[in-house]
Amino acid sequence: MHDDFDSLKWTNWRHYDNANELKRGSMPNTRFGSATQLYFNTIYSGVFLKFLTEMTGVKGLVTDPEFHGGGLHDIPAGGKFGMHIDFNQHPITKLANRFVLITYLNKDWAPSYGGALELWDVDEQTCKVAVEPTFGRTVLFYQSSRSLHGHPKPVNTPNGRTRRSAAAYFYTNGRADEDSSEFHTTLFPVSIKLSQRDRAVNAAKYLLPPVVFDAGRKLKAMLRRR
Repeated sequence: MHDDFDSLKWTNWRHYDNANELKRGSMPNTRFGSATQLYFNTIYSGVFLKFLTEMTGVKGLVTDPEFHGGGLHDIPAGGKFGMHIDFNQHPITKLANRFVLITYLNKDWAPSYGGALELWDVDEQTCKVAVEPTFGRTVLFYQSSRSLHGHPKPVNTPNGRTRRSAAAYFYTNGRADEDSSEFHTTLFPVSIKLSQRDRAVNAAKYLLPPVVFDAGRKLKAMLRRR
């Protein structure tokens, strides 16, 4: 899976560069390498969904084979993903976002490289758990308006090395708890405030079809060169 990152084309990646995040993630409907596709086929299988249901007690879990927000994530040296709360609904189906499963793909990762996933207490605004992104380590956590997480400290890797992971979201048709049902994209409640332009760009990345957003970005780049 680690090597599958290098086989993706530039157009397979969506880039994020603002006050809260410096990273790239694979585009929806990207065709992955065989190892990566096997991974997603496994965790999206009926057997694995049954395991998740038995472990969490949440029934009726639905996968997202188009990987909106999921797929492969790559963080360069100096990159980060500020403390945030994930989008609460799938952007197209509007199914409720219930869990995220993250597998890290970083062999021989040293603590000095940073990039630890931090899980915060939303009331105390403090980190309660830090997870080093070492190879094969997999994290599953519940998605709600209190699921504050991220890796706000910039990655400090040598020789162009990046922090790599695979992520998958699991949904249900609504939710029985009292968590907010009003749609929102990714929220950054404790980080640097984004400019109006950055907020507009982030919303466009999430809501517009990838082909439309990327066409606009390429057109803007062409106009700048004139």
